[in-house]
Amino acid sequence: MEGYSRGTPASVSSKPPDNTATLPDGSTATYTSEGAYVQGRNGGPTAYVDGMARPQAEPADPQAPAEPQQPAPPQPAAPQVNPAELAQTAVSQMHLTAPEIASTPNDPDTLGAVGLPVWLWVANPGPTTTGPNSTSATAGDVTVTAAAAFSGMTIDMGDDTTIECTGPGTEYPGTGTEESPDCGHVYEQMSDDQPGGLYTLNITAHWAVDWESNTGEGGQIPLDLTTDKQLRIGSYQSVVTDVT
Repeated sequence: MEGYSRGTPASVSSKPPDNTATLPDGSTATYTSEGAYVQGRNGGPTAYVDGMARPQAEPADPQAPAEPQQPAPPQPAAPQVNPAELAQTAVSQMHLTAPEIASTPNDPDTLGAVGLPVWLWVANPGPTTTGPNSTSATAGDVTVTAAAAFSGMTIDMGDDTTIECTGPGTEYPGTGTEESPDCGHVYEQMSDDQPGGLYTLNITAHWAVDWESNTGEGGQIPLDLTTDKQLRIGSYQSVVTDVT
């Protein structure tokens, strides 16, 4: 018979003659005394292999609905960027440092005097020591812009006195005994009883870093940078000699 395949499956003897059954693939198998004839679901034949019915590929049914497409597997979400943490990265990119402080007297080898004014000022002003300074940092879709401003210094003078300087101080003009207009001190005691005979000055430079991001978030980061220096303070005595 054209369009059919003839075989001798082992299961034929267990089937009564002229028995018709539907196979799992939808094909129709008719068992006769001569063998089993299988009509494919869409007209295709079924072949026998080792006595077992193995359906061949069925021709596509043009009326059958299209197989639904499987959705693409979800992509891992991009890591979330914290704008505040990115602002800290921007601050680190500025390389802000504690300033070098000059004074009169300026070092332990130069003797200052009780009652004479000590002037203090930043000896190396610039973007990293006194500002202004600004930069930006980007991670993913987030960008942070930061601007740093130097806001002054707090100086522990070593004699239980602390002074506040609203800026980088004023450089000593070289002459005169006037006090500094914005960052100075007058010692009332010598430094002889201090460790090493020196006053140790602890200097804290203050910064304020304002930042904003393209996400709408923003804020301010306070930043303190410290340094120190030592001064020797003594006293001058006048010697009066009789002149005859």
